[in-house]
Amino acid sequence: MARKQKFDLTQLVHGGFLANGEKVYFVVDPSKVGAVVKAPNGEYKLDFEGDPISVHAAAQKYLGQEPPNHGANWIRKDNGKTLFEVWQSSQADD
Repeated sequence: MARKQKFDLTQLVHGGFLANGEKVYFVVDPSKVGAVVKAPNGEYKLDFEGDPISVHAAAQKYLGQEPPNHGANWIRKDNGKTLFEVWQSSQADD
């Protein structure tokens, strides 16, 4: 059985599960639209207002508190799947 990997947005992009520039939305308020972007350090982050931030930081910012579960549960793709669901399905492919 493969060991579960830690959530890594960069691995999801490299694995083809997300794309650079792909739009993402805050689950609770879809008017909060961001994009997957490559940060200057080479890692992929989310850009909601001009600053590349982590998935956790984006969830925390828009919830106004520490997320009650994994931050990836609070950001979704166009197709409605949360980044957490995308990550879980990427793990099933390993």
